[in-house]
Amino acid sequence: MSISVIMSVYNGERFLRDAVLSVLDQTFHDIELLVIDDASTDGTLHLLEELASRDSRIRILTNSTNLGLTKSLNRALMHAQGEFIARLDADDIAFPSRLEKQLAFLASHPDIDIVGTAYEWIDEHGNVIGRPNVITDPDDIHRTFPRTNPLLHSSVLMRRHLLDSTGGYDASYKKAQDYALWLRLAPTHRFANLPEILTQKRLSKDMLSYASERSQLRFAVRARYEALRRGDYPMWYFIYILKPFIASILPRAVVRWIRIHLFHQRQYEHPTLR
Repeated sequence: MSISVIMSVYNGERFLRDAVLSVLDQTFHDIELLVIDDASTDGTLHLLEELASRDSRIRILTNSTNLGLTKSLNRALMHAQGEFIARLDADDIAFPSRLEKQLAFLASHPDIDIVGTAYEWIDEHGNVIGRPNVITDPDDIHRTFPRTNPLLHSSVLMRRHLLDSTGGYDASYKKAQDYALWLRLAPTHRFANLPEILTQKRLSKDMLSYASERSQLRFAVRARYEALRRGDYPMWYFIYILKPFIASILPRAVVRWIRIHLFHQRQYEHPTLR
């Protein structure tokens, strides 16, 4: 059983080395790390070539123009050779036993097709700044899908045949491409999360910007709407679209006022970076 870890990077040399080494240091060794350099203009490609010269499990593909994450991941899938597909973003960290434990879980749970892990947030300096609650039960995950995305994309291990049968990620999604895929698969496939923290998700100030959050939310709302239109969920689930849609179109100051004065919520979902 081999695993292809797919990663896309654009101008990510600052954190790339740690992300790559966290894959190469896995206790499960039958892997390939397929990295798409999405037309970076910094030292990303040079760093990748340096790392690949030391470990033949690294395969590098370069985009002549910047394609964005979704199209780059689909390109990686076309070249991946593993029976299983794992994801890791170029600024995140996989703990050494992550892939081994996820593979063992899928081997002992043939009814589960995609498994993520519990994770912790880290800041730009690698400091742990939060540990979100993660849903682990497959039935609870299924019930949660219309409201939110209960899996961290950068933590998942997937059975390859699922991605082949669906054609990969929907290229029209610049963000929330994982959530759109999960919602397409949810009616006929099962998901789980391991309760052990095995992944670190790095949060940068750009990721926590209001514009980035609102863009992410809009694509997530679209994914929920398309799931309803396909008939995958009852129409009363439309309520889960209405609330975030309103939040996504209101000015920032209005959303902040509502959160503070109506819901007594003084912070966004993610922790504030120091």
